[in-house]
Amino acid sequence: MSRFSPEFFDSVYRETPPWDIGAAQPAILALLDEYPPEGPALDVGCGSGDHVFALAGRGVQVLGIDVVEAAIAQARARAEALPPAVARLLEFKVGDALHPTLLQRRFGAVVDSGFFHLFEQDQRDRLADELEATLLPGGRYYLLAFAVEFPMPNTPLKVTEDELRARFTAERGWRILEVRPAQFESRIAPVPAVAACIERLRG
Repeated sequence: MSRFSPEFFDSVYRETPPWDIGAAQPAILALLDEYPPEGPALDVGCGSGDHVFALAGRGVQVLGIDVVEAAIAQARARAEALPPAVARLLEFKVGDALHPTLLQRRFGAVVDSGFFHLFEQDQRDRLADELEATLLPGGRYYLLAFAVEFPMPNTPLKVTEDELRARFTAERGWRILEVRPAQFESRIAPVPAVAACIERLRG
C-alpha cells in the first residue's frame, strides 16, 4: 500500500510541493535525451505538469494523469500560456495513475518522476503489471525514484537498482536499457535517487 492519502496531496498542492521545482527533473531529461521516446506518452502522477510540458516541447503527444484535482487544475492553467503548437500536443486528466489500463489506451512511453516510490511492494508489483499492459511493444518506461528512505510519515519509500532488475526481467517481458544513480531535485535539497529506462520487449 501507499503511505500517502489523497488528503495529504490535496493539502500539499494548496501551496507549492517541495518536489515541484518549476521544471522537469534533469535526470529524466537526460534519459529522454539518451533514449528518445516514441509517442504517445503518458506521465503517471504528473503533478503540475513539468514533464508533460517537456515531452510536448520535444514534439511528443502526451497525456498527464494525476488523482489530485488541484494539481491538474494548476497544470491546465500553466498550459494556457504555451505556444499553440506545443499546447495541442498535451492533455491532462484527473484519474488513478496506479491503474493506467483504465484509460483504455496504449502508449509508446511512460514517464514516472516520483510516483513508483510512493508505494509498498505489492502495489509496485501491480503497477509493473499495469505498465506491461499499457506500453506498446518497444515502448519505454522512464523512472526517477528516491534511493533512500526517511524515518518519518509522508515521505517516499526507497527504490534500489537490485529491486528494479529483479522486477523488470526479460522473463516478464522487459529489457533494462539503463539504471544508474541520480539526484532527485527538490526545493529543499537534492535527494539520492535511482534513474532507469526500461523497454517493453517486442512480442
